[in-house]
Amino acid sequence: QKSFSFTWLQRIQTSCAQLKGGKVTISPHVANDLLEKNAVRSTPKRTAAVLIPLCNRNGQASIIFTQRTDDVSTHKGQVSFPGGHVEANETAIEAAIRECYEELGNDIGAISILGVCQTIPAITGTLVTPIIGFLDRDVEDFAHFEPSAGEVKKVFSHTLEELMQPAFRSQQTLERNGIKMTMPVFNDDADTRIWGLTAMILDGVLKSAIQPTLEQDVI
Repeated sequence: QKSFSFTWLQRIQTSCAQLKGGKVTISPHVANDLLEKNAVRSTPKRTAAVLIPLCNRNGQASIIFTQRTDDVSTHKGQVSFPGGHVEANETAIEAAIRECYEELGNDIGAISILGVCQTIPAITGTLVTPIIGFLDRDVEDFAHFEPSAGEVKKVFSHTLEELMQPAFRSQQTLERNGIKMTMPVFNDDADTRIWGLTAMILDGVLKSAIQPTLEQDVI
């Protein structure tokens, strides 16, 4: 079994801070100044934030995912990270933390912020900023979680070791506005398949923030 060490978490936080612009790259094909450009547009786009919840699950280094219900307005039944729109006078970090508690319950414990990622556009046009966080308390079997009945159908996790196995991922070709794009897919299980924006964010965080850190140390 592999588990987080304090030193390893510090290294993620340090490596995130040392990246160009202080942000983890999700995709080299996306401009790094989307929020700045959005601020000067006459018709600004909505902004949102998601939390990538790193955790220990029974001592194993893992990432938490949620499956959305069929009652939400968009992305029904899809796997996602906790998140939602940024409210007035709220930062992306504050929005990601708030949404995580709203979706998973207030008893999940403290959340430590390790890094901020590059802002990327969702298919709806919303500008999404992923935030890398760590749930300080071991999540064990999620018994202390209280998922929002209207938003969350299922809470589950994958270990980092599993997520970085070549056999656990594949690729798919999507077409958007007449442009074909090759996107990562994790886990081909029909019920909890990770694809689309969530897979893109996961792929970027693994490659830019987590895997380089694992290569420096054994967890």
